[in-house]
Formats: sequence, structure tokens, C-alpha cells
Amino acid sequence: MLRDKSCRTEGCHIPGTWSEAQYLIAWSHGGVTDLQNAALLCSKHHHRAHDPGCDMTTLTNGDLRFHRRG
Repeated sequence: MLRDKSCRTEGCHIPGTWSEAQYLIAWSHGGVTDLQNAALLCSKHHHRAHDPGCDMTTLTNGDLRFHRRG
């Protein structure tokens, strides 16, 4: 909450208090369990993070962008 005041998805302003923690790279895929590998996501974007039909890109400012795989 100190770093991520709201959902970290580009253009989303859902408050962090309504968001869920998400690892950017799951530990089962070699991700580490630290804050650099985590972000707050609202429910909608948290579901997209787990959707096999979506890709997630981290932008230079740390925000995330979701797009459909094509």
C-alpha cells in the first residue's frame, strides 16, 4: 500500500485497499517472493493476470499493461 496506492494496471485507479497482491512472475515459474516481483491489482486485472489468453507487460514506470494473445 505504501508503494502501490492503486491497481498497478495502466489507467486503472481502483484504490489499493480494494486490490489484491499478485506476483508478476509466479514462484512456481522461478519468480522470487519479494516486493520487486509484486504489485497490487484490482479484481478485474488480477483475473487477467491468471488468464492464459492474456499477456502482461511491465512498463518503464512499473505499471502493467494487459493484452490479448494473438
